[in-house]
Amino acid sequence: MAEGRVTADDVAQRAGVSRATVSRAFSRGHTVQEQTRERILKAAQELGYQPNALAQALTSRRSQIVGILMGQLKNPIHAVLHQSISMSLQQNNFIPISGQLGADEDLAKLIATFRQYQVGVVILTSMNISPGLVQEFQAAGLQVLLLNRIDDDAVAASVCADLTQGGNLAARLLVERGCSRIAVAKGAPGHWTSAARLAGHLAGLERMGQAPAKVFDGGYTYQDGARVADTLLSEASDMPDGFLCPNDLFAIGLMDRLRAASGLRFPEDMKVVGFDDIPMAEWESNQLTTIRLPVHAMAKRAAEVITRMVVEGEKVEEKIWIPCRLIERGSA
Repeated sequence: MAEGRVTADDVAQRAGVSRATVSRAFSRGHTVQEQTRERILKAAQELGYQPNALAQALTSRRSQIVGILMGQLKNPIHAVLHQSISMSLQQNNFIPISGQLGADEDLAKLIATFRQYQVGVVILTSMNISPGLVQEFQAAGLQVLLLNRIDDDAVAASVCADLTQGGNLAARLLVERGCSRIAVAKGAPGHWTSAARLAGHLAGLERMGQAPAKVFDGGYTYQDGARVADTLLSEASDMPDGFLCPNDLFAIGLMDRLRAASGLRFPEDMKVVGFDDIPMAEWESNQLTTIRLPVHAMAKRAAEVITRMVVEGEKVEEKIWIPCRLIERGSA
């Protein structure tokens, strides 16, 4: 055998079978006699052969390559989610490739790239995607799974954290801890996740017999939290005793500014609850009580759904909801 990359022909020659039999042995859903499969695997191991995933996708039309379309990774929860879904896909023998779609990105070029690499399924995460994006991917022959977002105008499978349930948990905690003047901040405008979190916070307060003391136009950044803190400081007479935040970065920015500018203490002077449970939430300087997104559970279920789509050829359109969990630390 000549030096260079080991091919299926080399394995077939070593195992004494046809090249087609080698391909079937390494492809899901194809039947090969067990003794023959063992002989092929033994020959492949001896030669150091690895099957070409892209070539298999071309012949079987069942690609193990999954595209993950993310927004910007400035928010740590997006990086945690990306890592978790990538690991879950790999554990299920899929090959993740990532892309980003910014404001100036050419969608047609991105779709062409995914098709060039024979992507079987595209995962769209909770970024603020434009209307009709799901349909554009589907029209190009790409299956879509929505991860931690819903698109009411599209027919697609989705795996989501129950953000409204999480918001309820946060509101209930503050009322049970004795708060009677609870402020709420909205998330970034135009995001499905923002609307779901706010709805949970407001519904939770109503269920506990309260209305929000004030609702702020917030956001998802540290700077947004600091900005709202400045507004609170300018209205010191109306300082709330509890604050429901749209995410952890906002909560940390809010607390840092209030500590630095007025010496406010948490939870003694104000009780604060975040949302996401990013790694920084448990830092000693933050000790943020928060709502934990079920990131790992979402990633696991997403990989299971993709297996149904790709391996079993099932058309999946269901919405899977996974509950959030309250993580109690020192801020509330």
